[in-house]
Amino acid sequence: MKEKVYDELKKMNIEFEIVNHNALYSEKDEENKKVDFKGAKPCKNLLVKPEKSQNLYLICLPLNKKADLKKVQNHLNSKRLSFAKEEDLIQNLGVKSGSASVLNIIEKPDTKVKFILDTEMKEYEKVAFHPNDNTASVIFNSNKIEKILENYNAEYEWIEI
Repeated sequence: MKEKVYDELKKMNIEFEIVNHNALYSEKDEENKKVDFKGAKPCKNLLVKPEKSQNLYLICLPLNKKADLKKVQNHLNSKRLSFAKEEDLIQNLGVKSGSASVLNIIEKPDTKVKFILDTEMKEYEKVAFHPNDNTASVIFNSNKIEKILENYNAEYEWIEI
């Protein structure tokens, strides 16, 4: 799965670096402090869905930032947001818990998940996301996030989270 991401980024002419590390599951993992992200901002990703809805949203934001789900919920005009189940991750993004990222679009280009991107990510020159596997991170320019998503006709939106 990682190799497919690397191959697709090369096809899109997106420069990137790979950082291999022990498995990272959440921002609370002590392992995050040991990883050298080479000046890039590591990002976290939360798959959520509104109550009594089939819609799914992947919220992408800097690792150290708290996700204001109420703000996202209000922006989406939706009912209360809750975290999606593991089966939703597997079925809709092709990954297990801990590996969600904007790069999942490469594995599941037909996904119906809408990507909600925190505008703060644009403030960083480089960002780091898992390449469909939480034992590595891919570092690339933050201004390439849109190129990746648009290459797969993914639905996305930038908002302040």
